[in-house]
Amino acid sequence: MSFRSYIPSKMKVIGDHNADVVVRAYAENPEYGRGLDPDCAEPLEGFGTSFNAMIPREEWNERIEEMERKKMRLPDLVDDLKARGEWDGPRVLNQSRTNYCWINSPVHAVMLTRAKQGEKYVPLSPASVGAKIKNFRNVGGWGSEGLKYIREHGIVPHELWPANAIDRRYDNSESDAARKHFKCDEWWLLQPRNLDQMMSCLLQNIPVCIGLNWWSHEVTAVAPARVGENSYGIIFDNSWGEGYGDKGRGLLRDSKMLPDDAVAPRTVTASDWK
Repeated sequence: MSFRSYIPSKMKVIGDHNADVVVRAYAENPEYGRGLDPDCAEPLEGFGTSFNAMIPREEWNERIEEMERKKMRLPDLVDDLKARGEWDGPRVLNQSRTNYCWINSPVHAVMLTRAKQGEKYVPLSPASVGAKIKNFRNVGGWGSEGLKYIREHGIVPHELWPANAIDRRYDNSESDAARKHFKCDEWWLLQPRNLDQMMSCLLQNIPVCIGLNWWSHEVTAVAPARVGENSYGIIFDNSWGEGYGDKGRGLLRDSKMLPDDAVAPRTVTASDWK
């Protein structure tokens, strides 16, 4: 029997067969914020570099099987750190009722990249970036504009700026000084709807922030999956808390996994903050 990825029974699987139902269900529940705004997309000349690390499709099956067998994927890393008490917080972020999915994804991706680099777990505040970009308005945006700001200015730790606080009170000299410790140094700007580029990143344990126009939502692709004979999907971390799906994770497949915007942080600033 050919290898297929293990998909936990609680994991939400979203594909061409059920995406319309999923969108309607969550759109009617105010607890699940979204906020992707395609109108915010713009060319980011001078920010990020073009993708240049393609992994051929003929290698995908073997690599996915090895990653799962050896528990080498990003979700495995987080679960292991939690078991050792070194990830002292939820596995995923929770945007609550804000329209800040588009910045929760890049901030989460930076936190995952920090863990991969061996940096100490520090919960970071998406609102400390989103509010500054949007002049303290609770409005939608685009993941690539969020990562651009993180590269230039950085993110404030949660203890100095609560995760979902769109509030000028936290925009002060102390929080501003902390930002420099939490920047993204290098990242790839991927081509829209390019499965090969996105899968190549995931096969190298590089998280990808993906904007999905069909869902008006941005999530973080964290691992590749094989769902059929030469058929693939992506495991994603949502910004709806650990109560969503399997510990906050779901699976996208078919055309619904193809991003309209995709950025992948490769390295982050080594931090000696506290």
